[in-house]
Amino acid sequence: TGPNMGGKSTYLRQCALITWLAHTGAFVPAEQARIGPIDRIFTRIGASDDLASGRSTFMVEMTEMAYILRHAGPSSLVLVDEIGRGTSTYDGLALAYACALDLATRVRAYTLFSTHYFELTQLPELAPSATNVHLEAVEHAGEVAFLYQVQPGPADRSYGLQVARLAGMPEPVLHDARTRLAQLEQDSVRPLFRSDEPNEQVHLFEQMATHLPAQFLDKIRQLEPDATSPRDALALLYELRALIDGPKDAPVLTRATDTHRAN
Repeated sequence: TGPNMGGKSTYLRQCALITWLAHTGAFVPAEQARIGPIDRIFTRIGASDDLASGRSTFMVEMTEMAYILRHAGPSSLVLVDEIGRGTSTYDGLALAYACALDLATRVRAYTLFSTHYFELTQLPELAPSATNVHLEAVEHAGEVAFLYQVQPGPADRSYGLQVARLAGMPEPVLHDARTRLAQLEQDSVRPLFRSDEPNEQVHLFEQMATHLPAQFLDKIRQLEPDATSPRDALALLYELRALIDGPKDAPVLTRATDTHRAN
């Protein structure tokens, strides 16, 4: 983890180049280096679409990540840079978490995984082989300074607003962003995952089905949409409503009676 412009992507590329140089027998830019045998180097870095094949940036990202998960092995070096940023927050977070966990537990490749999702810093709780490091930065008088040093542990913040200010973002926009950020930080959010909870997801409709009467489900299963007339559909709707509400005074329209009301 670490701030934007803090050096995460550069650090990933540096590790790949040093590994490649060492395997070619060349000198590496370090006082000392101990690099074991690596069979392949996989990278998921950068963000660009593929207009020729009609693939969006997110689709390119997912395609490359899928290839890595299928082909990387315990002797591979994998570099992943901020995966999941091309879709909604929760979708991206869930995908980044699942990919990181799979790399750490099943693939077991040598992996450098950079992210702005601080929730992923909980990963070592589930995968003891994983560890957190961050690119250091300090803030003074509202300005951020990047130290370009790798330190143990997760970053405590991303400095996104400070970087936006360096980019020349208008002050009114930054003010609104700070206000909104304070509101968001006040909201308490449950952790993405916990090690003492089963990793199980219940299908939405399966969860609903456990709270519905058995007769309700039977009628739905027996329904033939193509052979149901508008009159029969309305009658069935009243029957289903009565099953949910229970024995009340609500009108129940059967298919054999009250045909005038159905019309």
